[in-house]
Amino acid sequence: MRIRKPKQNTNIDISSLIDVLFILLVFLMLAVRFTEPTSNISLDLPKSKTDSFGSQTYIYKIQMKSSAEIFLNGEKVDLGFLSDKIEKNKNQFDAVSLEVDQKIEFGNFVTITDLLKSKGFEKIDIKTKKD
Repeated sequence: MRIRKPKQNTNIDISSLIDVLFILLVFLMLAVRFTEPTSNISLDLPKSKTDSFGSQTYIYKIQMKSSAEIFLNGEKVDLGFLSDKIEKNKNQFDAVSLEVDQKIEFGNFVTITDLLKSKGFEKIDIKTKKD
């Protein structure tokens, strides 16, 4: 007569492994920074008590450096051709983000804000660094 050995349980319980992986996933999701940096062009922004004025999506992002360089949505543009690149505003809720170097010539700032007003933009958000 043959004696049979009882079958051993070969199943692996992975529920604790799944719990650990879920906790790691939640930790990584919370640790990742989801916001886009304010600027990918090196600017010496003026300081203020708040981060910036206004917080919404922008149709145009204009950056002005102290070396008289102007960037429209990350692309270098001459001041004379900026008017051609910006279309007339058709929506009253559209806003423009203006990031200006601290040592920019004030005349260029006035020229660009005047251009934006002439194109129909009423919401111009000026970005600053938090003090």
